[in-house]
Amino acid sequence: AHTSWHCGRTRESGGSGAADCLALPLLLPLQLIIFTPKSLLRHPEARSSFDDMLPGTHFLRVIPDSGPAAQNPANVKRVLFCTGKVYYDLTRERKARQMEADVAITRVEQLSPFPFDLLQKEAQKYPNAELVWCQEEHKNQGYYDYVKPRLRTTINRAKPVWYAGREPAAAPATGNKKTHLTELQRLLDTAFNLDAFKDLA
Repeated sequence: AHTSWHCGRTRESGGSGAADCLALPLLLPLQLIIFTPKSLLRHPEARSSFDDMLPGTHFLRVIPDSGPAAQNPANVKRVLFCTGKVYYDLTRERKARQMEADVAITRVEQLSPFPFDLLQKEAQKYPNAELVWCQEEHKNQGYYDYVKPRLRTTINRAKPVWYAGREPAAAPATGNKKTHLTELQRLLDTAFNLDAFKDLA
């Protein structure tokens, strides 16, 4: 494991652009890269049943919301797309704010090749919702710049794809826990403030 990995390292080595059109399974039949902090390995909600890994099961490229938001999709005001550990921060905050029916959270488990087909279904499922990409990384170090144009292509540029996350920075982390938690709370406030992008539209 690399202690200061960030997604740009994968992108720079061919994780985007022309590499998306290659038939990589023919070249490397077993390729799966998972980046996760140790805290997620111990997280009680980040566990799978063995039933999820039996013969006949498969990797889920996208994991849709399965809660109250998915039951009444026309009433959903915002869809948060994310990948990785930030999902657990988002679900905890959504529950605390009692916004399970207003905000859907969709996990993008496979970023490359990009799951255009599945994300198109997700966007169409919530016709009245804003689309927001959430990431814990700084804006210039996470997947926002990679995801935004692809997600907009998926929806034929019908609406903006907003951003909820840390501001751009040169360093991958602040090095200060208090500042880190303040930045995380700002991310969550943006993600769940339904008026956050009102003046930007």
